[in-house]
Amino acid sequence: MEKLISVLTPTYNRANKLHRVYNSIKKQTLKKVDEKYIFKWVIVDDGSSDNTKELVEKWQKEVDWEIIYVYQENKGKPWAIAKGLEYIDTELTLIADSDDEFLPESFETFYNVWKNFLKKEKRCNEIGVLCQNQFGKRMGCNFPKEGFVSKEEFGMKWKSLNLGETWSMIKSEALKKVFLNVPKRAKKLKFIPESFFWDRMVFEVGGYVYSVNKVLRIYYVKEENNMSANIRKKYPEGFFFESKYFITHYPFALFKYPKIYFKHLLKTIYFGLILIKRRLYG
Repeated sequence: MEKLISVLTPTYNRANKLHRVYNSIKKQTLKKVDEKYIFKWVIVDDGSSDNTKELVEKWQKEVDWEIIYVYQENKGKPWAIAKGLEYIDTELTLIADSDDEFLPESFETFYNVWKNFLKKEKRCNEIGVLCQNQFGKRMGCNFPKEGFVSKEEFGMKWKSLNLGETWSMIKSEALKKVFLNVPKRAKKLKFIPESFFWDRMVFEVGGYVYSVNKVLRIYYVKEENNMSANIRKKYPEGFFFESKYFITHYPFALFKYPKIYFKHLLKTIYFGLILIKRRLYG
């Protein structure tokens, strides 16, 4: 059979943690069907200055499954994901962050759920599962229900339920629609919050999610060198762009999701003032 899954890992100076993804893949309970691997691993090195390249080359020699290494000058995680999607031709993509782990039954779970869908159910764009931290503590609560749910309900209505971190296997076609087709203004920005792309998945791609109340991803917390520290101060233009896009492209959200809409309205004002101040005072 053709490969079904691409594991996509954007990374930046994470050579000391990238082994978590590598070891997670090696430990998978399902890697082959009919003697053929069902997956490949695409690593996008977003301008690392450590030994990431040498480490990946070492792994490429150690295993007989496909590892694709792509290098680009530092542009930020969303653009690393976009670059990786150019190398993906599988039906499904699993974005595995470079400092995360996932449980041995992950591939098997996603594979079985997807293969059990009827043809008409392939309109489902995503399979969502749960996370825990490295100490074994659940992050957030269970999904309100298992099974099919609209992407809008999953991405908007369930936001208020304290789900915490979740994880999804997503149709590659759906990811490409939002990561490879962005406004010209966005392409010029060094950083845009990932939520900009996930909101576009909700409102511009839509479809259904199949939720499974099963923990598969291990999300590490309280680690040093947190990449997101002070990110709002460093890239206010990205946050301004995201919120302005939301309030101008999804005005109906004012009535359907007023709390989310007003949050973006306030962020537009806040980050807009920061940008004005920068222009005036440097």
